[in-house]
Amino acid sequence: MLDKLLEAFKVSLRNDKQLIRRYLILGAFDGILVAVSVLITSVIAGENIEKITPIVLSGITGVTISSMWNTMVVEIKEKREELRQLELQMMRKLKGTIYDYSFKLSIILTTLSHSLSPFLGLISLLIYQATRSVTLTIIFSAITLSGLGIVYEGDIKEKIGTAIMMFIAGIIASLLSLLISTNP
Repeated sequence: MLDKLLEAFKVSLRNDKQLIRRYLILGAFDGILVAVSVLITSVIAGENIEKITPIVLSGITGVTISSMWNTMVVEIKEKREELRQLELQMMRKLKGTIYDYSFKLSIILTTLSHSLSPFLGLISLLIYQATRSVTLTIIFSAITLSGLGIVYEGDIKEKIGTAIMMFIAGIIASLLSLLISTNP
């Protein structure tokens, strides 16, 4: 049984490596944007760091729960359909096979990657705690977002394009948070 699970794990990683990476990047992106937005608003509202930390953590936790449930709903449905299609092609049920286990493990891996990666938003909080500078937090968070773009799929030109888009998204989210927070 352990051998079958290990083989299923390898199959799952091989087949869904890019999907898992995408979920990691998407979750981290969401976590960083939420952290920066909540942090900016909290600082402008005059909250002290002791209150800002749990507020940011709460926002990231909300994104984590959302990411987890969304991924589970989508991936359970997708993997069931993939298994059903494979069963039709092979003209037999695959329950208890490596295919069955690899699909189930894939659901677990994608869900874990998407639900834990928003906690990378804590980087933004740590930067603020170390510097007490919203400007430096925005800049370093945008740089972190662009780093996520670099590890995304594609050739170097596509990676640079994605990095720039993610950097811009970080700046836009920060500017919108500033605008909303300073214009009640």
